This record gives sequence, structure tokens and C-alpha cells, in this order.
Amino acid sequence: MDEIFNSTFQYIVFTFYGIAALTAILFYSKYKHTVLKYFVWILIYTFVNEVSAKYVYYWWDKNAIMYNVYNTICFLYFFYVFWNFIKSKAYKKWIVYSVILFSIVTLINVFIIDVFERSLMYSYITGACLIIFCIILYYIEILSDSRVLHIKEDLLFWISIGLLLFYVGYIPIRISRGFFTTDMDVFLTLFNVQRALIIVMYSCFIIGFVWTKKK
Repeated sequence: MDEIFNSTFQYIVFTFYGIAALTAILFYSKYKHTVLKYFVWILIYTFVNEVSAKYVYYWWDKNAIMYNVYNTICFLYFFYVFWNFIKSKAYKKWIVYSVILFSIVTLINVFIIDVFERSLMYSYITGACLIIFCIILYYIEILSDSRVLHIKEDLLFWISIGLLLFYVGYIPIRISRGFFTTDMDVFLTLFNVQRALIIVMYSCFIIGFVWTKKK
């Protein structure tokens, strides 16, 4: 029964990956003139990477390198997005510092582990925390100007909500799974919570594509 539930849950998550990518394509004209025009490719990459990683793990019993590369690309992309959308020069500098810190931690992490066998744990946690920091800077800025009046029509707002909810919930799970959890039942429970967070995040993305106004 548990195996059926886990398998079903996994395919539901894959479905959300696919729906988000399809929605991004259908509503591409709304945001094609912004830096978020590349987000559709991130979503397509996510769908392809997730499906491929499942089969790579089935055949070779390892797929860590696929997620290490994927996570690094996604973090750098979101740093780029927030740097472009934020107007404050001071906040832009903090984002640049965040990129430098993330890059340093990632390089160190690459040299201390086998990236084909193990996840870049320190790089991921650092990146996730810094993205939360960028989201906070973004919220502080939009709450202080006229953009707040049309916030629900802003695609980046919905993307940032999804990212924030996911990372705030997933960082403790990632730390627990990486350093503390050894019991398989607990591990599977945390994994299913992670899947639920993914569904919430991608639901926010989908809502954003539908509600956003053309730029």
C-alpha cells in the first residue's frame, strides 16, 4: 500500500511539473519581454530532468550529478531574476554579494565531495537561504512603491511566493535528511512532505501564469 501511495504521489508531482511547463508556454506572450522569459525553459528543464533522473537512477543507481547541476543553474537564474527586478542599488549589491557567497560555497563543496555520488548539501542550503533573502528584499521594495497595488497580477510575486513557501519548508527537511535521519519510515515521510511542498510551489507558478497581466 505504501509503495502504491509513494508511486502515485510521485506521478502527481510529475503532472504538476508538466502542467506548469505547459501553462508557461501557453501564456508566454504575457511575460516574453521580461527576464522571466527564460523561466519557461527552467520549467521544461525541470520536467525533463525529473523524468530522466528517475530512469537514470533505475539503471545506474545514481543521479546526484543531475540534481547538482540543475540546482546550481536554478539558483543562479533566480539571483539574476531578482537582481533585474529590484531597483534599489543597495539591494542589487546585496544580491551580487549573495551570488559571490553562493559561488564560493559551491566551489568548496565540489572539491570536498564526489559530485557524481553525493548531493551538494552545503551549496544547496546556502543557495536556498540566499534566495529567501532576495525574496525578502523584493517584498520590502514592492511594498514601498506603487507596484503593491497590482501585486496579484505580477508573475514574479507568485513565483516568489512559491519559492518562499517551498524553501522555508524544505530547508529543515534537507538538513534532517542529510545529517540526522536514518530511519527509512521517517525518511519517506519527509520525502512526501517535500513532494507536497513541490505541489504548493508549482500551484503558485501556475496561478501566476494565469493571473499575470501582459508586460
